Amino acid sequence: MSRTTFLVTATAATLALVCAVVWYAIRPGLPSEIRIAAGQPGGLYHSFAVDYGRRLEERTGRPVRVLETGGSGDNARLLREGGADLALMQTVCLPPDGVVAVAPLFPEPVHFVVRKGSDIRSPADLAGRRVGLGKPGSGVRQNADVILSHYGVAPEKVRGADDPFGSLAGSGDLDAALVTSGWMNPTLERVLRGGEVELVGLADPEGLAARHPWLVPATIPRGLYSGSPSVPPEPVRTVAVTALLAARSDAPREVVREALAALYETDLRAAYPLLLSARAARESDAAVLHPAAVAYHDPSARFHRLAQAMELAAKSKEVLVGLVALAVLVWGWVRHRRGLRAAAEDRAQKQKLDEFIGRTLAVEVEQMDVTDPEQLRPFLRRVTAVKQEALKELTSERVRGDQLFAIFLSQCAALSEKIQMRMIYGRVTAAGDAASVAAGELAGRA
Repeated sequence: MSRTTFLVTATAATLALVCAVVWYAIRPGLPSEIRIAAGQPGGLYHSFAVDYGRRLEERTGRPVRVLETGGSGDNARLLREGGADLALMQTVCLPPDGVVAVAPLFPEPVHFVVRKGSDIRSPADLAGRRVGLGKPGSGVRQNADVILSHYGVAPEKVRGADDPFGSLAGSGDLDAALVTSGWMNPTLERVLRGGEVELVGLADPEGLAARHPWLVPATIPRGLYSGSPSVPPEPVRTVAVTALLAARSDAPREVVREALAALYETDLRAAYPLLLSARAARESDAAVLHPAAVAYHDPSARFHRLAQAMELAAKSKEVLVGLVALAVLVWGWVRHRRGLRAAAEDRAQKQKLDEFIGRTLAVEVEQMDVTDPEQLRPFLRRVTAVKQEALKELTSERVRGDQLFAIFLSQCAALSEKIQMRMIYGRVTAAGDAASVAAGELAGRA
């Protein structure tokens, strides 16, 4: 395998490994704590959330915390701001920006509750009366305002709008209340069974529902709240909304799947008989569902997800091929730049080699007419210094492997040897001359 092929393969493998590690590190899962935005203690949403949360906690092994809130409006805000993982709310309050339904839960009829013996027979009679409409921002309040407007009563023309409808029981001073809630609401059940109030029907629930698509015509059956005497004594016509379990649109799939399993795969319906079944939820079109909820109800959606995954894999393959091609181009450019730099460095060092050879030749020329051994010694030192300087500066493998570099070293060695021989010859000659002079002096004396 060539070096380039090896580098390309290693780059591709590294990119794939990094992508896998990053995906595993950032993939969403179950949070350390699951928070459910519910409602006020004593209300249906809060009591349902407590029972549901207990089953969800048993399934997931994660602690579940039920948040007390002012109702659907607060719950939607908590979801959007990340203060809750799941929330209960009415369809009228489901905002389109980042919040989706996980499951429809149960119908919530509008209960028009009035004191017995009053002359209130229609929402049109509520002007100037003290009427409980629910907390501002709640789904109950929004539905009450819609009904008052439909019957020509401005909400500001009623009094006591923020008073809790529970004050209808006993000596409370409310004249009436518009309460959107399922029959499982313990406070509503207590008020209706007290015998001091009655339910009044709406004259035109079909027309009201036609104008407001989140409302549907509904009937509160005879005896729903008590059988002796029957409360209500006759079926009551009204409108209803659907309570939803909602989450953020980017909620982890694991959270949504476990939330649905806690609804449909436990005994929760035994405690809340009006809880919609999985089949009814599958057929409901009350709101846009989280993709994990669609997959939970529709096995064929899993094949669609598989097809999406395969498409994503194909796109990832194209991206990977592009990255590999880019890596090859970058590597080629880097090699080309390295080659240019190496060639420039080689040229510079060869030029220096020429200079070192020239300095060696200059030493050789200068020492030719010198015969004194002591005068030859500096030339020997100069040759040695030139050789050491060249070995220190000429580090390029190409230059050191060049024949010219070998010639230079041979030249330095030969010149050093020549100078040393001339120094020895000079010393010998000087010694012979000294001996001849000494011998002549002795002969003259004789």
